Amino acid sequence: MPFNDASKNVMLDALDESATQITHVGVNTLVTAPPTDTTPGTGTNAAATEATGGTPAYARQAVTWAAAASGIKQNSGALTFDVPAGTYGFFTYWNASTGNTNNFRGYAPFGGAAAIKGFGTVDSADVTANTITSNAHGLVNTDRVILFNVFAESIPAGITEGAAYFVVGATTDTFQISLTSGGAAVDITGQGEVFFQKVIPEVFGAQGQITVAANALTLDATAM
Repeated sequence: MPFNDASKNVMLDALDESATQITHVGVNTLVTAPPTDTTPGTGTNAAATEATGGTPAYARQAVTWAAAASGIKQNSGALTFDVPAGTYGFFTYWNASTGNTNNFRGYAPFGGAAAIKGFGTVDSADVTANTITSNAHGLVNTDRVILFNVFAESIPAGITEGAAYFVVGATTDTFQISLTSGGAAVDITGQGEVFFQKVIPEVFGAQGQITVAANALTLDATAM
């Protein structure tokens, strides 16, 4: 069901007009050892591990949002997170400063507007070749990419929704996915459609900071 921008803006603005919605932003890890790669998910509680510890200690940051316009809503102020050594891949949205019981509201992969995203299809020829077709997708080998189900469609069998794969076998209009960088392509056994988004992990060998500029976090309803 498509909505116009006026409706999308009302829905997005509701996300910061109540204490039960998105009041804080956190940082979650991106696990690098397959097959445990996962996003924080869309369940009641976040599935991936949130940052913890460090000196100064990690903490979620309170967020303020500008009014929605043209079907998107963005943070109005910069955020800074102190993080210990680790690999991080997601900003997570919360309605509380701590806790993971009924407080989770969603997430965004690192990369923001710079991250490549789009739609892909898997037809019978793709099943044979273990490829995903997406014209001029812009991905290159070794990129990390997350694949999601497309509304009212089936994600191709063999692909785990929410897993963070490595891109292999990339051509201009097709790509394959692997559990390891440069590894064998995942065996795709069924046709379907996917939405994909590149995630750009940040790796810290020691204590560091992750900063988010104003307008760098986007709640996007343009696909609705």
